[in-house]
Amino acid sequence: MQWILAQFISGLMSATFLFLMAAGLSGIFGVSRIINISHGAFYMLGAYLLLTCTRSTTMGVWGFSAVAVLGSILIGCAGALVEALILRRVYKGGMLLVALVTFGILEVTQEMAKIIWGAEQTAVPRPVGLDGSMVVAGHAIPQYNIALIVIGCVVALLLWLAVDKTRFGLLIRAAAMDRETLGTLGVNVPRVFTFTFGLGTALAGLAGILAGPMVSISPSMGSTIVIEAFAVVVIGGLGSLPGSLLGAFIVGEAMAFGLLLWPDAALMLLYVLMAGILVLRPSGLLGAKQS
Repeated sequence: MQWILAQFISGLMSATFLFLMAAGLSGIFGVSRIINISHGAFYMLGAYLLLTCTRSTTMGVWGFSAVAVLGSILIGCAGALVEALILRRVYKGGMLLVALVTFGILEVTQEMAKIIWGAEQTAVPRPVGLDGSMVVAGHAIPQYNIALIVIGCVVALLLWLAVDKTRFGLLIRAAAMDRETLGTLGVNVPRVFTFTFGLGTALAGLAGILAGPMVSISPSMGSTIVIEAFAVVVIGGLGSLPGSLLGAFIVGEAMAFGLLLWPDAALMLLYVLMAGILVLRPSGLLGAKQS
């Protein structure tokens, strides 16, 4: 039972990163109907931002929290600039052209990271104060892992409140349903697009910052995580926040137990699961059925 608990908590930890990534991807797609392959680049930038900050000082809990909040805001602003200055110019070219442009942004960002930080893998220590462990059901669980799960729950709650209980959330849902009608009502729809893209990339940057102490940081880390994030949104349903949460939980636990029980085929099992759900329910588990 101890190893089952350990793997379950490991899966929840992975689900935190995947939910943050998938929620941003799903929100961007729901509003602007674009597949943002560059999402992984902002995740990578979050991890490297944390790496840069830890090189100059020992990071405690409050310092780490400040980097997480301010860093995600900074990365969100960068994402908003990318949408306003680059993507807005290619929307009329269709989904395929936008996907190619976002893929180009991902590749360019990865090459820039190699120039600035180098191509080798590196690591970041856990923040002081969260570098110990606590005993749960007779098994030692790292404190940082528990903190990540709590942060994921808090962010999920805040996102739900923002989308369902605020005026901007109402505008996001209206833009996802009928952007033309929303525009005729006097709402600046391109600004809604930009803000949504910025919020999505801020979530990706936050995911990268939180993942920094847990993964090997490298320029290619964004390409890896974006594949798993797309699997989450496909399983949960594009444009669905609860679907992103459910999909992240399924993928996180499937990868955690798959790597333990059948490590050579864990990634293949993820694709099989995704294909099976697409066959049975093309819109995803909680996605809206297309008429």
